[in-house]
Amino acid sequence: MLSYVILIVFFVFLEALFSGSEIALFSVNKSKLKYLASQGDKKAERTYNLIQKYYNQYISVGLIGTILSITLATSTFVALLYDMSVFLPILKENEEFFAEAIVIITLLFGEIIPKSIFQHYSDNIIHLVVEFLEFFRKVFKPFLWFANAVNKVVFFLFRIKKQNEKSYSKEELLDIVLQTENIDELKKKIIGNILIFSQRRISEIVIPLSDVTAVSDDKKVMEVVPVFKESGYTRIPVYRKRIDQIIGFIRSYDLLFAKPNDPITKYMKGIRYIPEFTSLPNVLAGFKHYRDHIAVVVDERGATMGIITLRDVLEEIVGEIKDDFVKREKIKVKKQSVNEMIIDGLMEVRELKTYIDIDPPAGNYETVNGMIIYILGRMPKKNEKVRIGNYEFEILKIEKRRIVELKVREVNDVRMEQST
Repeated sequence: MLSYVILIVFFVFLEALFSGSEIALFSVNKSKLKYLASQGDKKAERTYNLIQKYYNQYISVGLIGTILSITLATSTFVALLYDMSVFLPILKENEEFFAEAIVIITLLFGEIIPKSIFQHYSDNIIHLVVEFLEFFRKVFKPFLWFANAVNKVVFFLFRIKKQNEKSYSKEELLDIVLQTENIDELKKKIIGNILIFSQRRISEIVIPLSDVTAVSDDKKVMEVVPVFKESGYTRIPVYRKRIDQIIGFIRSYDLLFAKPNDPITKYMKGIRYIPEFTSLPNVLAGFKHYRDHIAVVVDERGATMGIITLRDVLEEIVGEIKDDFVKREKIKVKKQSVNEMIIDGLMEVRELKTYIDIDPPAGNYETVNGMIIYILGRMPKKNEKVRIGNYEFEILKIEKRRIVELKVREVNDVRMEQST
């Protein structure tokens, strides 16, 4: 009896290895493996070359091994039940239950669990996986030859053409770009931005209401023209009574021949509302379809969060768009000394991390302004100091319920790193 149990465990374990190896082949980062091989890693070179040469055969080995292991495990289990039923007749009366039990055992321990483990650690165990498959490729060689022959006959009969094109995941393409030396940094950044563009959401780049330059709908042209001149913008939102009730926008060139006393509503254009969870590709498609350049972003309850412009979306791909006819954004970082600098409150935390080694608490914020408010649980006061890790943040300037400027100073001997 014990020998049956040992065999069942062994065959299920073998099934786990075959099914896990199959998913590891699908999941491994082949571009990273190729890069390691090019850097002189002999183990990576052998693994990469074997995958390139026998990839399809390894997939077949995984399938054959899995099917064979399931068959052997099930047959052994049936033999065990048959022998035990001599002493326990009740087993014959519950054959269906035990049949379902072996199916659940093989699925859970031979497929689901090992596949998730092998997929997660595919890059770390790929060398062992390939050696395992290479051994059984030689063992199963007659089966592989037969399967390949049948495959060719089927392809011939149904006039199916083989697809030789290689496919890469976004992560693999990004690795390829980053590892290519003859592409300059700007192009690498643009390509990388394109690859992750579909994953971005409006909420990541929305301009909050506190930073929106807008005018009331009861203003006249003569009152709005100075706002255009001071801000440097070509489009300005129009609100009714409150800033969170944006009803449209006006364009600077529409006012060129307008009468000074005309109400701005005469030249106001309608404005679209977009949910905060909309992906950036859909936002870009919307701007193209409606031929507009500005929209209002609302949350799930319909409350206004801020605005988004076509320029903001495009800058997520190509980086900052410089315009000599538009007011330049203020410099966000000003180095004061080796261990001290002045930063803008709107600087994103991920950008700040390129200057200093900081590990802020997880929270629903993206900017330094949001980080400080999140940590304090309130709006800070001028000259107030906040300690985060090895750095001290001093509030220098506050305007309209947001932090405009902060001083960041090291409080130990570790020096600030220069941004790369």
